[in-house]
Amino acid sequence: MDTEAPQFDPLTYTQIDDLTVKECFERLKLVTNKTTYKDIAIWLGKTQAEYNNWRRTGKLPWPDIIRALLKEGISLDWFCAPGQQLSKPQYSYSIGDYTKASVREHEQWQRLNFLNAHRRVVPLMKKYGLEGSRKAEAFLLDCYLLSKDNFLNKEQAVELIARALAMQPPIPSEKSE
Repeated sequence: MDTEAPQFDPLTYTQIDDLTVKECFERLKLVTNKTTYKDIAIWLGKTQAEYNNWRRTGKLPWPDIIRALLKEGISLDWFCAPGQQLSKPQYSYSIGDYTKASVREHEQWQRLNFLNAHRRVVPLMKKYGLEGSRKAEAFLLDCYLLSKDNFLNKEQAVELIARALAMQPPIPSEKSE
């Protein structure tokens, strides 16, 4: 009489809710080319003790597993439902609608950034007597927006500010009465 436990086949389908820690780690072995559960725990950024806790409680660290799989470019469909033909969800909007919405959101974000930058630049222009200089305003706005997005290093920022401050504002014409 053979008392040996049946061998686990990681490629057979198992409902994700029924996936045991051992089965999950066997699948992860296939993905990672690791040979031990400890190595897989380390690959997930965890310790052997945490793996032991997962095994004891039967709970898997899904956020860590999903993050690691996506980082490696591994399909979650393949990992969670091997051998299953999965369908893509049908969306009620077209790609054009999605693009339009994304463009609208981006334009709104740009407007808010510009208004915030302008709100911060205007007091500086008044302080240094540059209210009438469109060039100085453009330089200061560029400096603010570029430094906010980390496209501008400190040296470039100082140069733009120096240029803006060195400009002579236009002489306001006297209004005839």
